[in-house]
Amino acid sequence: MALFRATPLVLSLAAAWPALAATPAELETVQVTAHRSSKSLAETAPNASVISRHKLDEQLVRDIADAVKYEPGVEVATDPARRGNAGYTIRGIDGNRILMLIDGIRLPESYAGGGSNNGAVSGRDYVELETLRAIDIVKGPTSSLYGSDAIGGVVGYRTKTVDDFVPEEQGVGGSVKGFGGTANNGWGSSAGVGVKGERADLMLLYTHRNGHETDNQGNNDSSSTLRTKPNPQSWDSDNVLAKLGFKPAANQRLELTLEHYRRDADTNLLNALTSTVRQNQSKDRTQRDRASLAWEGKQLGAFDRLAVKAYYQKLDNADTNTEWRSNGQRIFSDYGFTQDSYGLTLEAEHNFQALSAEHQLLWGADLSRSDTSRPRMKTLYNTNGSSSNVVGTDTFPNKTFPDSRSERIGLFVQDEIKFGNGLVASPSLRWDHYKMTPQPDQAFANGNPNNYQVPTFKDGAFSPKLGLSLPFADHYTGFLQFSSGFRAPPFDDANMAFSNTAGSYKYQVIPNPNLKSETSRGVELGLKGQWDSFDFGVTAYANRYKDFIDQVALGMIDGFDTIQYQNVGEVEIKGVEGRAAWRFAPSWRAMASIAYTHGQNKQKNEPLASITPLNATLGLRYDQASFGGEALLKLARANTRLPDVKPQGSSQSQPPFKAPGYAVLDLTAYWKPAKNTTLRAGVFNVFDQKYWKAADVRGKTSSERALDLFTQPGRNLSASVEYTF
Repeated sequence: MALFRATPLVLSLAAAWPALAATPAELETVQVTAHRSSKSLAETAPNASVISRHKLDEQLVRDIADAVKYEPGVEVATDPARRGNAGYTIRGIDGNRILMLIDGIRLPESYAGGGSNNGAVSGRDYVELETLRAIDIVKGPTSSLYGSDAIGGVVGYRTKTVDDFVPEEQGVGGSVKGFGGTANNGWGSSAGVGVKGERADLMLLYTHRNGHETDNQGNNDSSSTLRTKPNPQSWDSDNVLAKLGFKPAANQRLELTLEHYRRDADTNLLNALTSTVRQNQSKDRTQRDRASLAWEGKQLGAFDRLAVKAYYQKLDNADTNTEWRSNGQRIFSDYGFTQDSYGLTLEAEHNFQALSAEHQLLWGADLSRSDTSRPRMKTLYNTNGSSSNVVGTDTFPNKTFPDSRSERIGLFVQDEIKFGNGLVASPSLRWDHYKMTPQPDQAFANGNPNNYQVPTFKDGAFSPKLGLSLPFADHYTGFLQFSSGFRAPPFDDANMAFSNTAGSYKYQVIPNPNLKSETSRGVELGLKGQWDSFDFGVTAYANRYKDFIDQVALGMIDGFDTIQYQNVGEVEIKGVEGRAAWRFAPSWRAMASIAYTHGQNKQKNEPLASITPLNATLGLRYDQASFGGEALLKLARANTRLPDVKPQGSSQSQPPFKAPGYAVLDLTAYWKPAKNTTLRAGVFNVFDQKYWKAADVRGKTSSERALDLFTQPGRNLSASVEYTF
């Protein structure tokens, strides 16, 4: 069987390019998230990578799925019918097992319950990419610095600063940018300005986007469950980011940050129409607001750096829809998902010499509280003008889990010890305390007619880590890491208590008072090499997750098909990743990256469904002062290693859909007709290949008739123009 499915022309292009994916500039990019302090990427282990602002611009990135398209071991699952992007999958771990940060602040969690097509009712695509100066990605357990939820990795967003607009000590600068693409017939614009004075500075950035449904290669345009073309959708988003800085002294900085993001989407759910539902329209809203006040001082007595940040953040997600029934009735659903978070972080850094070594000691604390709620309201309007909040056998308002308060305390310390021979040892340790308190109300009782009791959950954990790096033979650096992870059960896993009594299929989700926290242990061995014209990085890893939380079918209990979240034992994930770049001639660079992951559910003795198959990227780039371009070939092996699928309401498992392999070529170019003006354009999926991402069809059976709904866009174009001053 061929490893990849591709046209002969694509394969010939691949063979012609040297197998080699990071530029020298990228290797020197500052990496903050992996160490909670500034480090050159060349000094970090190969499991850490940076997607720079330059790369986001040059690749004409539209969303988070585009942002990690060429990143080995990382993927984003997407629901093409309504919900859009759910969140990141890193080395087979996804959802709230991936900690997401923005400027060091925890981003809201996702809620997948009831989501279809591998989307999420409330996903994690709520950050405007035009505000970012970089995306840091750390793969593997990182709880020793960040605590619970970093069991699978960390995605750290770094937003732009006034220095990105005004690099000088004082002055005014800014940019105006317009962009658009045919994949979703969308366009947008962004405008930013920065002002620097002697002691104060201001940055303001506004971005607007709008678009329609993302195209695919389905051709069934019917109004039924067999539909494979995307549902008609229109959406728009707005983001405002403001930062006000003040220097009370030469070595101190105070910064106030305010951000508002909102996206509204209207969808005609044609694929949800049946003989009894003749029209179904949804209106969804995602809104995220944050405010933070940060103070940082340098060279303050014993402290080389001391930083304190207080923040508030709110996610307000609304998913509403209206069904018009063939009998004349109308059902209006108004559901929500909210999460309010408050937090305080402290970081202290000391640089000193002791025991014949240089030390960079970092210690601090993270305190946070989040309040989570999922209200559900449904109203039935009858043909005679009357209305009712009893729909079928369900009474509204109701909730699938009680309002929950999560409180976290984390204390951490890390000492980076550099010896005279170049050896660097980085031991770190974190202690976390977690408490989740349910707050049941009448709405929760309405959704929990069997009156299952929900417990308060408390837990604590120590998460150690040891990193070693050693330069040798002038050009090489070896890395060895032993890491650990910890994840307390989230708001829904522990306390989900819901019964569906409508229709012929009755099911219930019952709480688990005995649920334990997930833990992980991992080892990683890496090697980096760097020369004037060539560099590479390779890493091999093995992670074992204990007490992994997953849904377990308990069979029929009291006439209900019953599901419960349980600790299912051990999950093992191991793999190899690599990347390289070869600057073989002036202005020319060849690049490559590859990722192989193997995952196994040890208790069930079956493959892990969330694993991404073997994938690689080959690239060729040409750069001049005023013009250049890049060709990137993304390849993926057929996803043949999957467990059988048991559809909801079925007692029999079925063969899974195994996404075929593919090879997709993308071309981008830029031109600078004037010093401050840059034009960029790209052709994506040049040869109009029909293909599926493995994450999008996870859990789908081979017999499903609407699989083409999950295909990626065919040939499409994107372009942007930017002016800076």
